[in-house]
Order: sequence, then C-alpha cells, then structure tokens
Amino acid sequence: MTDRPPVRVALIGVGGIAARHLTHLLRMPEARVAALVDVDPSRIQPTLIAAAARQQPPMAPPQIPTFSDAGQMLRSTAPDAVVIALPPFAHGEVEHQCIEAGAAMLVQKPVGLDMAQVRAVERAVQARGLVTSVGYQTRYSEAADTARGMLAGRRVGMAIGTYLGGMPGTPWWRVQAQSGGQVVEQATHVVDLQRYLVGEIERVHVEDAARLMDDAAGRDIADVSVAALRFANGAVGTLLNTCGLNGVAGEPWDHGVTIVARDLSLRVWTDGGRIAVPGSVRNLTNRGDAMFLLDQAFVRAVASGDPAGIRSTYADAVLTLRATLAITASARTGQPVRPADLG
Repeated sequence: MTDRPPVRVALIGVGGIAARHLTHLLRMPEARVAALVDVDPSRIQPTLIAAAARQQPPMAPPQIPTFSDAGQMLRSTAPDAVVIALPPFAHGEVEHQCIEAGAAMLVQKPVGLDMAQVRAVERAVQARGLVTSVGYQTRYSEAADTARGMLAGRRVGMAIGTYLGGMPGTPWWRVQAQSGGQVVEQATHVVDLQRYLVGEIERVHVEDAARLMDDAAGRDIADVSVAALRFANGAVGTLLNTCGLNGVAGEPWDHGVTIVARDLSLRVWTDGGRIAVPGSVRNLTNRGDAMFLLDQAFVRAVASGDPAGIRSTYADAVLTLRATLAITASARTGQPVRPADLG
C-alpha cells in the first residue's frame, strides 16, 4: 500500500479513444480525473456519462471541471499529468503548453505529422525531464511479452505486417493533410509492433493506390498500399494495408504482425496471437486489457517518478512516426526512402 495522493490527470480531447482512457482512469484508485477539455464542450458530458456507466458497478458521473481551451485548463487546475487525445493535425502547441506547465504527458498516436515539430517537442520534454508515454498499447499485451521472450537472441528472417480494415467515418481521417493517411494514423500500430519486436527499419519501398473508396466524400488518401521493409539487423518485412473493407459483411479486420524465424512462426496482436514451432501450435489469449495496462503504467510512473514501466516513450514514438512518414514519402515518389534521412 502507498500513502501517495492520487495522480491528478486531465484529458485533452474527449473523442472515441479518450473515452477508453477516461473509463480506465475512473477505475484506478491511484488516479483522479482533474479536468476534461474539448473544443466542442457538448461532447464532454456524454463521454463522461458513458465512462461512468462502464464501471463495475456503474457509478454516477463525477463532478469534473470542464474547459474548451487547454491553456486555460492548465492554468486553472495545474494537473500532474495529461492525456492528449487529439487528431494528428492538432498536435504541437498543446504539447508545448503542457511541457511549460510541467505536466507529464500520455499522447495518443501518431504524435504529429511533421518531424521538425515532433523533434522540438521531444527536446522540450527532455529538457524538463518529464514522464511521457504514447498510446501503442499492443506493447503491453501478454502476446507481445511472449514474443519478445521467444525472439531474444534469435535471428529474425521476416516480419509481415497487416492492417486490413475499413475507413472511419471521421471526415478529417480521409484527408491526407489532416490524418497523414492510413499508414500514419492507423497502421502505425503495426509498424510500431514491428519495430518493438524486430528492430529499427532502415529502408522502405512502397506502392499505393486509390482503388476502392471513390464514394467517400472528400477523400484524397490512398486506400490500398504495399510496403517492402528492410530492417537494420538484415531482416526483411512487409506492410500490407487497406481501409477499403467497409460494407464487407462478416469480414473481420485483420491487424497484426507475423514474424518468421528459424523453426518459429509468431503471430501477435492486441487480442492475442499464435506460436508455431516444429510439432506444436499454441494460441495466445491476452487475459488483460492492454490499453488499461498502458494507462496504469503511465499513472504509476508519474506517481513514482520512475518511467521504467513505460514501453513507448515520446522519443521512441517519434521513431515510429518517422518510419510511417518514410512509407508515405516512398509511396509519393516511387523511390526507396531511408527513415533516418527524414530527421
């Protein structure tokens, strides 16, 4: 047991993903939700009501201060930590405001769309010595733990990444300048898992196209793409993705990484995975909620000042962003791109 006071956490942005963070924070005795911020204040109360209803047992929605401006919230409530759950194009200024206020940050992926911008945030975080985390929850799964253990010391031959799904209804998602496209905004989870399990990506070469979602109003992103990857350790890989499965009844979205090593095949994703070795196949099921574990690790790191339990810091997530931006750049030019050349 500890006599530490609860970590006071504010949420900036209360869209769909923030609702999950809020649900988790309300469950944690070591956390207290200090404020909720959204540019559209009408969204805040419904999100809070839903998060309270998901508690076991359901609880009455607590009284939490609400704001439409992050700067005003930081000045008024001085939270210990913030969860920043904003669209990709909205990152930058808010992070600097939180750093100036000395608040630890859990930032939803991707951390931005511009390398110069995210590197500036990274330097500011390091200068203040703040605890940071980024929402790559699959790193916290039992399947990822098992895979990391089995791959330790093994030579990986190939890492096959897939993100086959549909197009979200959010209008900004289908606009390249606002979301960065599917790889940057969505398949980033797969690229991050490839980095986490195999290592840094040294070179990418990509083909993409807009073939399936012509009826999506305002769309200017590709809806299918294939990337060839070369890892720094010599392994090769692929990333196959589409957002064109909308309306395909009964077709599950396929998200994950399959890793091939000598006498071993591993499949990993948030809900579990599979291990195949000579003479044996074993399915993996994650018993815990990986996103809850991510939120819990962040809160505990802020409380203790020890970030050892955090598996994706802001600095590490910048490297995942760089890899996805390299994939986007290669698709645009048709030429191989080295992520390291992007800064």
